[in-house]
Parts: sequence; structure tokens; C-alpha cells
Amino acid sequence: MNNRETIIHEIKEVIKKYKNIVISGEVGVGKIIHTLEALQNRDNVYYMGNPVDYVGKPRPKGYDKYIDYIRSLKKDMRIIASEKEILSVDFSSSTKKGTVLLIDEIFGRGPKQHEKILEILDCEKVKVIIIAGCLKNIGRIIQKCDIVLMLIQDGTLLLDKEFVEKICSVLGSEAPGEQPDLFAVNEISEK
Repeated sequence: MNNRETIIHEIKEVIKKYKNIVISGEVGVGKIIHTLEALQNRDNVYYMGNPVDYVGKPRPKGYDKYIDYIRSLKKDMRIIASEKEILSVDFSSSTKKGTVLLIDEIFGRGPKQHEKILEILDCEKVKVIIIAGCLKNIGRIIQKCDIVLMLIQDGTLLLDKEFVEKICSVLGSEAPGEQPDLFAVNEISEK
């Protein structure tokens, strides 16, 4: 297996074993791309967008273009892109077991979104995969996560929750910030 295949295989294995997963790694290692490749044969996959990256920078070509790109990676995935959609999504009642929610970055989400994510992490029927560009950003939710998979150029590293909690305490987790104005500017429609 080459590095790409190894990473995808490891993501699939982690998804089989754990419910609430954080996938982290350096910029450009393929956190989103490899995760979506690992989810290609799964039904009931949802993607929760974020107009900013792990340091709060807007997506380079705009949020609409970024969502279109994400949609192209797994065409049958349901996109939850606007703040209104995020706050109204309900996985508690009619959700099928085996549903997967991919959350693109925690940074920049306001208190209401943060509370919604915590609620979803408690939902038994949903596997949650959180993409985190920086471990510092997951300090406020790590208690609800089972494992962290760190993607590196040569493969992956599994980090247990207690170890990551210590890292977060050293780095200092910031309070969830208010979402930038551009989050609610455009309602992204299902295509």
C-alpha cells in the first residue's frame, strides 16, 4: 500500500471502532479528501461546513466554491452549510443507525453552534468525525471524543483522548469565537 491507501485504510478502521473521532494533521495532508475517500461506500453521510479554516481565514475562493468542491468529492452526501441549517438539524429521532456526520473544523463556531455540536456528539445513532487543523481548537469538546487520528505525510498516528487533553491544556483552548459575518451571508442550497 502507498501512503494514500494506508491513510484511507486507517481512517476506515478508526470509523469501524469509534463513534466520535477527531482527524487532525498539518495543512495539505488531506484530512478532508482522505476522509471522504474512506466514506465513499457509506450511505447517510452528512457534511457540516465552515466558511473559515482552523485559524479563521475565509476559504480561498469563497465558501460557495468550497462547498461545491466538497460536494464533488462525494456526490450523495448531504451538505449542511448555513448556520440556520446547522442549528436546526436533528439527528435524534428519525436518523438511521450508521449515519456519519463530518464536521469541517471547530474553530470560529459561535456558542450556539458549539452547543449543537455537543448535542450531536451525544446522539447514539450518529458517528461524528471532526476535522481539526489544530488540536488546540478541540479542547472544549475532547471530553466527548473517543480518539484522535493524526494524519502525517507518511501515514497516521492514533492519539488517545487523555494525551490530547494534556496537549490542549498546555496549548490553552480558547473560548468558541463568534462565527464571522460571512457564515450567514449566503444560504448554500442543495444542488
